[in-house]
Amino acid sequence: MGDLNFSQGHTLQISVGPGAATVNLTPGTGVHRLAVTVTVASVGLEEGLPIQLSGDLHIELNNANRWLGPLHIKHVTTRGYTCTEQLTCSLSDSQLRALEALRDGKDLPLRLHLDAVLLYPVDGLYPVAQAQEVALVRAEVWARQLASVGTAVVMEVLVPLPLDGSELRRAVGRIREAKGHITDGKYEEAVIKGRAALDYVREVVPADPSAQKTVAKVRTQAQRWRVLIDDLYSLASGANHDDAVTEDFTWSRDDAVMIVSTVAGLLGRLPR
Repeated sequence: MGDLNFSQGHTLQISVGPGAATVNLTPGTGVHRLAVTVTVASVGLEEGLPIQLSGDLHIELNNANRWLGPLHIKHVTTRGYTCTEQLTCSLSDSQLRALEALRDGKDLPLRLHLDAVLLYPVDGLYPVAQAQEVALVRAEVWARQLASVGTAVVMEVLVPLPLDGSELRRAVGRIREAKGHITDGKYEEAVIKGRAALDYVREVVPADPSAQKTVAKVRTQAQRWRVLIDDLYSLASGANHDDAVTEDFTWSRDDAVMIVSTVAGLLGRLPR
């Protein structure tokens, strides 16, 4: 709980919640609104006192404190009971991408650096108070928020989702599952789902046994597509198997994003 002390026994208490850290991402155009719900309680302050809240939002990941941006100014009024308010910050697309790379599937620890200013002088009270409050956003909670603004995985690939029960729909569904695994930091599972989606591509694109045998510089365009598909399948299959060759394979977020996005692109270019 962050205590904004205007003097001994005269405090505005800010705590994240109620319950677990409550965050909400509202999509915008290139810039999005992050809101953190807080509970506000007045201790020893007269009712109806107008206070201006502001500050900065930080994240603490990998033993580093990083600034995200300023908290928008919020006017609150002291009450004789606790109430909830939302403190907001703007986050751009590029910030969300950088944040995801830094988070790497882990929980998101936020730190609110709060400033409170009395909007008119009150005898016996300091005009300004400062405090900090910590909010731990669970990985699965943050993943749902990212999905709501369409940036859970930065993947500029549009794959039509058929409304029937076709194999293409199942393949696209596997891509969606793979994206969820990436957001949750489950990179091997994402590669496995990407490889499963690639099965449909391999069935639709005609096989060409001569493609691999043909010298690379004289392959036709169709042969080069086929080689890409076969090599990608071979690479992704390393996540499914656990033999002497593949048992030491490891998968990073960048690996999973590359494989899943490439499969999505291949699905997107199939005839419909």
